[in-house]
Amino acid sequence: MEQVNLNQLSVPITPLMNSVSNNLLSSIAVNRNHITNNPYLFNNQVTPSLPITNQRSSGRCWLFATMNLIRVMAHQNFVSNFQTEVDKLEFSQSYVYFWDKFHRYQMNLKYYIEMLEEKNSKEYLRTFFNDPMGDGGQWDMAKAVVKRYGIVPRDIFPDSFHAKNSRGMNYILTNQLKNDCLELKNVGAESRNQLLKNMMKRVYRMLVSFLGEPPKPNDSFSWTFEAKVGGKKKVVTWNTTPLGLLERTKFNPDDYVSVIHDPRTENPYNNKYVIKYLGNLENRGVGWINLSIDRLKQLTAESIRQNVPVWFGCDVGNNWDRDSGVHHPGIQDFKGVVGLNTDVLTKENRLRTFASLPNHAMVINGFFEDDDKIIKRWKIENSWGTKSGHQGHLLMTDKWFNEYVFQIVVKKSLLSNKERGVLEMEPRIIQPWDPLGTLA
Repeated sequence: MEQVNLNQLSVPITPLMNSVSNNLLSSIAVNRNHITNNPYLFNNQVTPSLPITNQRSSGRCWLFATMNLIRVMAHQNFVSNFQTEVDKLEFSQSYVYFWDKFHRYQMNLKYYIEMLEEKNSKEYLRTFFNDPMGDGGQWDMAKAVVKRYGIVPRDIFPDSFHAKNSRGMNYILTNQLKNDCLELKNVGAESRNQLLKNMMKRVYRMLVSFLGEPPKPNDSFSWTFEAKVGGKKKVVTWNTTPLGLLERTKFNPDDYVSVIHDPRTENPYNNKYVIKYLGNLENRGVGWINLSIDRLKQLTAESIRQNVPVWFGCDVGNNWDRDSGVHHPGIQDFKGVVGLNTDVLTKENRLRTFASLPNHAMVINGFFEDDDKIIKRWKIENSWGTKSGHQGHLLMTDKWFNEYVFQIVVKKSLLSNKERGVLEMEPRIIQPWDPLGTLA
C-alpha cells in the first residue's frame, strides 16, 4: 500500500476545530432536537413503579435487572394474594451476587481443565484468562442462581463496601483462580477432588470477608417491613426462607426465555444457540433463540401490555446523551463535528468488528405509541441511581432499539408454537470469544 504524501495533508483550522480541541466532544456534538422530540412521556407502562436502584461501582447490572424484574412481579402477587403492598420493595442483589461468584469460581476451574484438552486450547485459555471473575453475567446465570438459592430482601443481606466497589475483590479472586488453575493442572486426576474442595472452602471464606455470609437456601429469617395491608399502613413480619420467599412471589424463572437479535448471516434466525464455556451452576452454557428485531419488539410490547417488565441487554453507551438519558441514532453528530464516517458499520458489521456489543442489562417497562399504534420510544428502568438520566430512567427511541438492542427476556407463553419448537432444537455452538459471548 502506497504511503500518504504528508505534504498533501494540510487543512485550514476552523473555529469548530478549536472548539473541539478545548471541550468535551459529546457536549459539542449533541443534537438537542432528538431530546426535545422525545419527552419522558409514555402511554403504556408497567405498574407498580418502584424506587430506582443503584449498582454503584460494580458490574452487577444483570443481577439488578433480574431483581428489578422479580420485585415487580412479587409486588403484584403480594397485593393480589396477601393484600400486602410494599412500596419500597427491593431484593438483595448481593445475595445472588455472592452465590454467582462462588459457583462461577468452581465452574471456571472445571472449564479450565476441559480447555486443556481442546485442540485450540491456546485460544480458549487466552479468552478465559482475560476476565474470568469479573462482575458481568447473563440471564441464564441469574436464573440458575435464583432457582437454586431463592431471594432475600435487601434488608436481610445489604451491600457491603466490596459489593458497591468490586474492583479490589475481583482482583483477589482472579489471581487466586489463576493460581488454583495451575495447581489443578499439575496434579493427577485422582487428587483433584480433594484439592478442589479445599480451594472452594478458601474462596467461600474470601467471599464472606468481602460480602458477608449469606443465608443458605433453606435458612429461616424474619423480614419486618412497612406495608399497606387492606389499605392501612402496618409493620409486618414474615418468617420464611430464601426459597420460601421466592415461592411467595410466584415468580418462576423457568417461565422466561432469552431471545436475541443476531443479524449475522452465519447465525440464521429461528435457531437455538449456546455459548461454550460460559456459566455458573449449569455446565450447558448460556443459551438463547435468535429472532428478527421486529419480533423482539413485538414480544417486548406484548409483555408490557401484560404488565410484565422486560429484562434486556444492549450497547448502552452508543449514540446516547448522558445528561438527558435519551438514546437515538445520530444524537451525537460526530460526522458533522469531526467527520466520522460509519456508513458501512451496520448492526451486523458492528458485531463482526466488536464496534458494538451487549454490555449492559436493564429493564424495559413502558413505551409510547402514536394514534396509528406505531411505537416511537421505550421507557427504561436503569440501576445507576436517581441522578442518572431522568430520575433514574433512560429513554430509547424505536430506531435505537433496532440498532443497539441485542437481547430480551420474556415469558415463553408469548412465543409462537414454532418459536417454542426452536427451544427444543439441538443448539448451535458459539465460541466464547464471539462478541455475543461478552457479559452485560
